[in-house]
Amino acid sequence: MVPSGLPATLTAASSVDKVSMRLVTRLTIAFLTVVILMLALHEFRQLDEARADFERDMDRTHYLVATTLADSVELLIPREGVEAARKIVEQTGARHDSDVRIRWVCLEGQLDAPPAPVDCSTLSEPQTTTRTNANGEIRRFTLAPVRIADTTHGAIEVSEPPAHEGDWVRQHFNATLLLALMTAGGMALAAFVLGWWLVARRTRALMEKARAVGRGELEPDLTLPGQDELSQLAGEMNAMCRHLGAARESTARETAARIAAVEQLRRADRLAGVGRLASGLAHELGTPLNVIEARAGLIVEDTDASTPVQSSARIIIQCTEQVTKLVRQLLDYARPRKLEQQVFSLDRLAQTVTELVDPLATRRHVALKVETSATVLTQGDEGLLQQALTNVVVNALHACSEGGHVKVNTSVVHAREKKWSTVSVTDDGVGMSDEVRARLLEPFFTTKAVGEGTGLGLPITASILEDHGGFLGVESAPGRGSTLTLHLPFVP
Repeated sequence: MVPSGLPATLTAASSVDKVSMRLVTRLTIAFLTVVILMLALHEFRQLDEARADFERDMDRTHYLVATTLADSVELLIPREGVEAARKIVEQTGARHDSDVRIRWVCLEGQLDAPPAPVDCSTLSEPQTTTRTNANGEIRRFTLAPVRIADTTHGAIEVSEPPAHEGDWVRQHFNATLLLALMTAGGMALAAFVLGWWLVARRTRALMEKARAVGRGELEPDLTLPGQDELSQLAGEMNAMCRHLGAARESTARETAARIAAVEQLRRADRLAGVGRLASGLAHELGTPLNVIEARAGLIVEDTDASTPVQSSARIIIQCTEQVTKLVRQLLDYARPRKLEQQVFSLDRLAQTVTELVDPLATRRHVALKVETSATVLTQGDEGLLQQALTNVVVNALHACSEGGHVKVNTSVVHAREKKWSTVSVTDDGVGMSDEVRARLLEPFFTTKAVGEGTGLGLPITASILEDHGGFLGVESAPGRGSTLTLHLPFVP
């Protein structure tokens, strides 16, 4: 079965790839355009230079042929005559390409001597020129004078049409164009590959990171190797994610604090309601309970101890005492307390409480022990704190089975960035689960059997400690016992 988020993920990845490839394509086209323009300019310049080189080579060749043949004719005429020299010139011209024409022009006394493109009488040095005949043909001429005894006997003419120049230039152009196309293609391929590797791939990673941040996924950090702008952008995105994470944590803490404050307000409202209820119960139930207890006492006194009536009367008295105790605890829990502040020893308080609850420990066959190493002082209402510690020790005794151990010790500890005077009560009972520990200070919550507890002992203890500026610490695990620590202001 395809996950519901997969199509969206594939669509987002495809969109990122398209955007990255469009960027690479644009960069490649821009780079290729610049390269083509530069190659075109270079090609035009090369063509001009190639054309000039061709003309220089052709003129040099014509010059060498014309001057060499003119020198030969000058040497041949005195020995064999003009006609023999003329035949040599004609034979030389016949050996060359049909487009290349070699002639002896302006030869005096020869009626069929062809005309020259320049005045031979003024020709003293080899000369090169371009002329167009009546047929519109363009030719390049080189003339070398033939001089014997300071007398000019015409000139050797070597001419050629510039058509060969065009063929040579076209060949050069085609070769250069092929090289330019191969160069541009190689550069385009290199630009595309490098663009994908250096830009598209890294841009895709940046866009995926941005999409992840948009989904609220701030980790892990994005790492792009190198020191370029994209790597710096990745670093800035990582820093932004860390700032967002810190802001998120701060917001979560503030939200949790607001929720806790709201819960405290609700708890205060509930306590106010419980206080009003307790006050009403104390007035409404106080008198009837006293009457019930007094009548039951009369029944016990006036009947035989072995009769069922007296047994029932005693049960009535016990139940009445339990209800009276519950009403008293409700009043203690909800009633505003006026603290009688004084400095006293927690060691003495621990000894006093253990002496008070020792009969209960004896009945339950639990060993109760007090350990003090030095005088630990605090400031507060000793009577209220005795009640708070008594509640904790009684809970510890109830948590132990027969043969268990409860230890009470005092010490000075560091917690919440300050010193505290503490009394710790440790038992080796059944311990508490996370769920029980979370509800430990909730009013009327108890794990004891019906009739053995009201669920107000520890809430009252915590309330008394809060009134003194302290708190109740809890450490427990199922099957490993529990340690409850009363933290009170430290007095040196």
